[in-house]
Amino acid sequence: MRALFAVLGLALLPAVGCTPSRPSVVLISIDSLRADVPGTQIAGRPLTPAIDEFSRGALVYSRAISAAPWTTPAMMSVMTGLAAEVHGVEEHDRALASSVPTLAERFRDAGYRTAAFTPAVTLRAEYGFARGFEVYDQDNFGHNRLSSPTLVGKVLARLEEWKDEPFFIWVHLWDPHYNYIPPAPWNGYFRAGRQPPRQDVQCLKWVENPVSREQALWFMGQYRGEVAYTDRYFGQILEQIEQLGLAEQTVVAVMADHGEAFLEHGWLGHTNRLDETLIHVPLMIRRPGKEAGHIDRVVSTAGVGRRLLEVAGIDGATFGDLPALPASPDGTAEERAIVSRTIRRGCWTALSTTRYKYLIEHRRCREWLFDLQQDPGEATDISAAQPERLLEMRHALAEELRRERALGVARAMLPREIVEQAEARLRSIGYVGGAQTGGGDAKTVTCARIADPGKVDAFGDTAAEPCPEDAVSRCLESVEKQP
Repeated sequence: MRALFAVLGLALLPAVGCTPSRPSVVLISIDSLRADVPGTQIAGRPLTPAIDEFSRGALVYSRAISAAPWTTPAMMSVMTGLAAEVHGVEEHDRALASSVPTLAERFRDAGYRTAAFTPAVTLRAEYGFARGFEVYDQDNFGHNRLSSPTLVGKVLARLEEWKDEPFFIWVHLWDPHYNYIPPAPWNGYFRAGRQPPRQDVQCLKWVENPVSREQALWFMGQYRGEVAYTDRYFGQILEQIEQLGLAEQTVVAVMADHGEAFLEHGWLGHTNRLDETLIHVPLMIRRPGKEAGHIDRVVSTAGVGRRLLEVAGIDGATFGDLPALPASPDGTAEERAIVSRTIRRGCWTALSTTRYKYLIEHRRCREWLFDLQQDPGEATDISAAQPERLLEMRHALAEELRRERALGVARAMLPREIVEQAEARLRSIGYVGGAQTGGGDAKTVTCARIADPGKVDAFGDTAAEPCPEDAVSRCLESVEKQP
């Protein structure tokens, strides 16, 4: 009997103080990080040394495309595996339908501890982001406070607490988001151009060419400082994983929700357009015991969730609607064109392949076609020169939209009282433009001059006329009939 109890005692040991047999997962999303930033050096100083080092041991997706050019719909696509139009959380008064499963729910149901650390009202729990998280820690930092020390401090503590259990942790690093306010010495590392009299990009981003090119260079230099500052804290997460002995059993993914514009096409910031600077984002996944590599074909960041489930040994086949990201550089998964869209002030839909991009503005039903291999800056519309390619992309988008709508995913709206609470919080942190005034510079644009009191969104923000219902399909039909 003593021998039997000894055997039983040994059998129970793995449940006490031993490392989990399943890999843990850490998802790090970095706000506004452009695809062309990692690996960049300015005057010999790297912008992202920690990310660059991480990439050398990761699977790097060089043509990752975001579902949307702003945080809420982009990250909801990651958390649901659905395109922005399908999950429907594309404005601040929308919520995820209760029937749609989330990534955190899948990890929770598989026995994982789940925690998220988010800094912004754009990731409010009420939108559906908190579902499935045991801990959903949300702070409202606004545009003029640095958040990385607080957020990463909480992540490090949670890693220590849960080191002996399988966990899924998501942290959204906010600081590269405007306003660009890196602390010293980062505010001097990449200084360039001429400082503008106004720095509230939340107001400036709604109009074309709100500042001079020299002033846009100053914004970009300060943005780079914030990226470098954030990279330092990204590195602290990786150091903690190493120090706790978790590196060989933790999958780590780093990505951006969207990019950022600095007048490449006449606009600042993000949200209202689908230029490559806004939807082409970095995506890297490091898997324990797996070789690094590169995948150069187009993928959607909405497929990240399914990939994370799969590498954790959880069935991801029924999660979302996008195919899993390929597992290796020679992955043979069929390429599917990627849809991105925004209905927040702008009305745009894009269809991206590895080489080409079709873009349609669905207020005026204007369309463009770009060869990104020859023209990565989207300077030349080739729609007239390649009518067959244009027709092919147009039909592919129409088919993709039909497939999405056939899914029949339910839509939900936030209760009015929740919308009003969110509006108050947005105003308290300066997210909603008010009747502000600027200096004497002729290029200065104020929110008051941009806003039309008769055309505001649910939060009183400076919104234009809403996008017409089903406008994309009607535009596709319209341009099809043109000679």
